[in-house]
Amino acid sequence: MTDDAFGPDSGGDAPDGSATGPITPPPSRRTAILRTALIVAVLLVVFLVIIPRYVDYSEVIEAFRDLTLPQVVLMTGLGAAAWFVSGQLFTVLVGFLTMLRGTEAYLILSGIGASIPMGPWNMAVVWVVARGWGVPPQPATSGIALYGLVNTLANLALPLIAVVVVVAAGGASDVNGAVLLVAGIGIVAFLGASALLVAIVRSDRTADWLAGTGQRVASWAERRLGRTGGPDVGRSIHRFRDQVGAVLRRRGLAAMAVAIGAKLAWCVVLIVALRVVGVPENRLSPAAVLAVYALVNVITIIPIAPGGAGIPELLYIAGLSTIAGGQWESLITAGVFLFRLYQWFLPIPLAWILLKVARRGRPLLPGTTELREYARGAPA
Repeated sequence: MTDDAFGPDSGGDAPDGSATGPITPPPSRRTAILRTALIVAVLLVVFLVIIPRYVDYSEVIEAFRDLTLPQVVLMTGLGAAAWFVSGQLFTVLVGFLTMLRGTEAYLILSGIGASIPMGPWNMAVVWVVARGWGVPPQPATSGIALYGLVNTLANLALPLIAVVVVVAAGGASDVNGAVLLVAGIGIVAFLGASALLVAIVRSDRTADWLAGTGQRVASWAERRLGRTGGPDVGRSIHRFRDQVGAVLRRRGLAAMAVAIGAKLAWCVVLIVALRVVGVPENRLSPAAVLAVYALVNVITIIPIAPGGAGIPELLYIAGLSTIAGGQWESLITAGVFLFRLYQWFLPIPLAWILLKVARRGRPLLPGTTELREYARGAPA
């Protein structure tokens, strides 16, 4: 989470400097259109140029035609359940949201991020919606800021869970060196980041040391680059600790459990999607699917594709086909498309519908003035 999205150092304090909020200037219409066009361009390249070189779309279409009504109902129910579980991370971290509103917040965040990508604007939109629901500024700011952090830690935790499951299932011999390398990086990053986070929150001495060390490194980098006016790292670390430390101490473990549960819920959706299109368990076991799912989640922590478009599909298809065999590539592609329909595509229209309902009587997307008014705690 970047400082241009949250906190008083964003260059957009409330005029009286009394409150903290995500004063992220909304993208202009031209910028939003360009960002959306970039998503479309990536999708066209992936689905019309890259995937057809390896997959026969006629077989993918046939797999979708063979879906029965009970299978569609099952997938829709599992997708809705995964939306619900994912939204509970907002419920836990913000503390002023009902379970249904937590689900709404998740769908708005996912849909806006997927349709107007790049930058923390989707977080700012969710923050404004939460304020409109009556959530006070501080819980809204700290909870939504922590959402990104906890969600990333949950992604990093998945390889550890996958390794345990694969070993328990007796499939360790099938794991190659590249997979172990990515899993190892994820595990080390998860353990290191978790330990550092706990140390910052619970130890004044560690927070002071890290703030001083971080500022010295930043100052050295500025001198090497011949620049000035860089970020105040020390202040940022202390502000982070002051704003979210209490929330992490009270709800950190619960939030991590919910976040990991949400990731595993989506893995179940992927497994069932592969089964309903005809990929048997003896070709792709649940443990194998979890391993690929975990690796894709770690790799895509880095925003390779705008709005998460196209690249995850390629990674899922490549990873799962490598395990199952090339003859299953078309059915695996159908299963991945079905899975991503619920995880990536459907939240886009649902987000705009929910945003229209939540913003009744106001412009669909909040402007800078409204952001500042909500940051001061005043009614917008």
